[in-house]
Amino acid sequence: MRLHNILDELNNEIRLLTSPEFTFDVTQARQLPGPDDPSLTFENFDRKSKSVKLIETCVLYVDIRKSTSLSFQHKPKTLAKLYSSFVRGIIKCAEYYNGRIRNIIGDRVMILFDPQDCFKNAVNTAILINTFASYILNRHFKYNEVSCGIGIDYGQMLVTKIGTVKRGSERSDYRSLVWLGTPANIASKLTDIANKKIPRTIVNVGKYYPLTNNWSWSEKEIDEFLEGLEMTYSQPIIARFKEPFVQSFFKSVAYRTYRPILMTERVYLGFKRTCPEEQSIREKWWTKKYINIEGYTGIAYDGNVIFTYGRKLK
Repeated sequence: MRLHNILDELNNEIRLLTSPEFTFDVTQARQLPGPDDPSLTFENFDRKSKSVKLIETCVLYVDIRKSTSLSFQHKPKTLAKLYSSFVRGIIKCAEYYNGRIRNIIGDRVMILFDPQDCFKNAVNTAILINTFASYILNRHFKYNEVSCGIGIDYGQMLVTKIGTVKRGSERSDYRSLVWLGTPANIASKLTDIANKKIPRTIVNVGKYYPLTNNWSWSEKEIDEFLEGLEMTYSQPIIARFKEPFVQSFFKSVAYRTYRPILMTERVYLGFKRTCPEEQSIREKWWTKKYINIEGYTGIAYDGNVIFTYGRKLK
């Protein structure tokens, strides 16, 4: 087949796939689908249709912190042992709470849960992973060198099978499931900042009150400050003398530290509602944090919660 034939074939397939006559059949999933789920199909160009599923549940991502620097510090055999131990441990932690591994890319693992009890299972999986990473994985590698970041979100995701039908030993490499929707993206981005110290630009704003000749100072995020500045100077000049206005400011860099487990507010509230007697809820071990990442701006909760172990590890 010539090059132009391949391009013509691709053009015709994509034109049909994106046309109004090609339909996507969407069904609601009550359980987590797998790659061999018969109700998920590849594109059928003869019938001009494809079957996908919609599911509402928790998604959890976990990966190793500073994995790039670890790659430079260790020999290949040590790295192979570390990654093998890490992924093996994550799989066992997930399966203990009925989690399913749906993606492994290097040191990042994606875990999903059946909708029923998903808040309880997702949070407890995160706690078990944090326990494993902190008190088992680090026992067999240099202490405090290995740490993880865990992010969790909840919501609707569209599950679709992608790839193509392939025979032979590479059959599984040519097909996969993709989880489309904000929960997967947000959980992944939470994982990026969990167990990290994130720099942020702070503007120290001075406001002058003309009627009392008093000053007050406050800290604002750079975006918040710029919005406020624009609003202040868009007001009529007389209004600036009736209300406090910016008289002086200077910028500085501050850091916001997030602990190993970071979840959106909807996950925390779901966990609190369904598991009010959990010790981490009763003892208030989760801390409210304000986050601003692509796709999510608002309240999240972080924690460094672990399970206690009643026996001495060897």
